[in-house]
Amino acid sequence: MAKLVLSSGGSILHQYFIDEAPVGIGRDPANTVHIDHPTVSRRHARIVAVGEDHIIEDLGGSNGTFVNGSRVERRILQHRDVVDCGAYQLRYLNTRLAAEVELDRTMLISALPGEVKAAAAHDPLAASQPIPARRQARVRFPSASVRRLTGPGAGQRVPLDRVVATFGRPGQQVVVFTRRPQGFFLSVVEGAATVRVGGRSVDAFPHPLRDGDEIEVAGQLLEFTLNPAAPA
Repeated sequence: MAKLVLSSGGSILHQYFIDEAPVGIGRDPANTVHIDHPTVSRRHARIVAVGEDHIIEDLGGSNGTFVNGSRVERRILQHRDVVDCGAYQLRYLNTRLAAEVELDRTMLISALPGEVKAAAAHDPLAASQPIPARRQARVRFPSASVRRLTGPGAGQRVPLDRVVATFGRPGQQVVVFTRRPQGFFLSVVEGAATVRVGGRSVDAFPHPLRDGDEIEVAGQLLEFTLNPAAPA
């Protein structure tokens, strides 16, 4: 179970259970997390679910969205992360993540930018349940890229060098490419329209991707390319 705890000036104001993502954050009363303050945009940020994980996305507000003090556009949230929205703070708590320490999640944290990785490293729970270094050393993340075949930026190649990468059109359809030790997987985080991979409709997610797969999403065609594995 995951939730957000809203606070300001050190005082807890409210808590929101967010298992039913997406979750809107902003000054507009229609948002799940409604913060009526001039430092918060009407549509400030949103949180979408990818499997058991939650991803926060900044929606372009003038004051920005910060996670653990660093401005972000998109970030996978970790247990106890603090999201700053104007003069307010939202602490992300995920009891499932707090109760489990698994190799895949440890590798995801290690792949995040340094400031978030440092915050995770100082989590007392993580420190009390270390993963043996020998086991970590045998894990290698694959390398891949996506080329836009149609639409804006056609011909552009985007390296998939982060834990998650999103493609599509917000408000219409958005998909996420997730990078894991065993390969790359595709998930839908927004939109009901059919996603096609290799010309075939996909309705079971996360969907494993293969080299050369062509993905149709939000009227755009993308080509997935798996890079050759580096020598051991």
